[in-house]
Amino acid sequence: MPMQPKLKTIIPILTGALILLFSSGIQGQMLNQYLKEAAENNPGLQAAYHEYYAALEQVPQAGTLPDPTLSFGYFISPVETRLGPQRLKVSLSQMFPWFGTLSEKQKAAAEQARVRYQEFLDQRNTLFKKVKIQWFRLYKTQEALRITRENTAILQSLKQVSRQNYETGKSRMTDLLRIDVNIREQQNKLDDLRDRLSSEKTDFKLLLNREPGDTLMLPGKIRDDTFDTVALRDSIRSNPLMQALQNKETALAHQYEVNRKKGYPSFSLALDYAVVRERTDMQVNNSGRDVIMPMIGISIPLSRNKYQAMKKETELRIESVRSRQQEKLNNLSSRYTRQEEAYRKATRQIELYREQIKESERIYQLLKSRYSTDGENFFELLRTRLMVLEYQLKLEQARAERNIAVAKLEYLTHQTPSL
Repeated sequence: MPMQPKLKTIIPILTGALILLFSSGIQGQMLNQYLKEAAENNPGLQAAYHEYYAALEQVPQAGTLPDPTLSFGYFISPVETRLGPQRLKVSLSQMFPWFGTLSEKQKAAAEQARVRYQEFLDQRNTLFKKVKIQWFRLYKTQEALRITRENTAILQSLKQVSRQNYETGKSRMTDLLRIDVNIREQQNKLDDLRDRLSSEKTDFKLLLNREPGDTLMLPGKIRDDTFDTVALRDSIRSNPLMQALQNKETALAHQYEVNRKKGYPSFSLALDYAVVRERTDMQVNNSGRDVIMPMIGISIPLSRNKYQAMKKETELRIESVRSRQQEKLNNLSSRYTRQEEAYRKATRQIELYREQIKESERIYQLLKSRYSTDGENFFELLRTRLMVLEYQLKLEQARAERNIAVAKLEYLTHQTPSL
């Protein structure tokens, strides 16, 4: 019967797993908080938001009649009529386009507003993608700093072992010199990584529209994001850039109807009011009575070539938008394929590097134990330690690159986080 593991053995394992899970959850919340902050403060996104609401204000404007015309005339020399001399005249007129023209204009304006909304969504998704990518780059640099520090400390401890072996005659002076060279190289890498981290923090703050001196919480741990590349491939069509082109096509269809109706007559209603004075030279029935004259007018579009050209222009624009839809779909599909490949490549690399680290660590411990005993194979020992460092760096880079690929895939398929 197998022995049951002791509680004292299980507790540290469970505690470590819970700490890792909790830490990843906190990091996810932190990223969501930064995404929310970017959405609220980024000036480019705010500009797109105002453009959308400005387009909404054009919808009621498009559905209104032209302003009525009010005219006033004063006769310097009164016009004599049977009822008396006319002194002044007031006219009010209103133009009416063909039936349904205003509603089509309003529908076209509403679709244009939807285009602006989709452009706003695309800019928001682009911002989210940039924030995520920069966040994972920060993580990659932060982890590179941590791993390089740890390995520098390991090389320092290895230097102590090498010195002891040299003093007892088990190793040569070249072993000490060689390890000093590698320690200086790691310290130089640390300086480079610190400079890179500072630059990346500045870029991240700019996405949030923060001041350069503001403090920033850096990612300590990240969760490994996943993406169902097969199930979500067709979601490319829901990308806001695709939706914007569809809305633009619908807007042009309504504009075509507007142009077609412009080729029909438009009407005007008018009312003239003339002020008449009484006659003084003779008695006439209704003398001095003001004159009210309603009028109706019609505007006849005689230039048929003009309106045919307007309709043809709109038809060509619709065909252009349809071609752009196919072009955009092809472009998004190509980008999706590249990111799908990057996602799968990073997934394979993660599995590979985890296994390589495990095996390299085993080899390193064996070589270190033998070197401590007889001082042999120092070059192999050092090379294996640097190999472990390389695989550790590559592992964290692959984890970050896979999450970056997920961020780009989410952008392409319009998979946005719930903040």
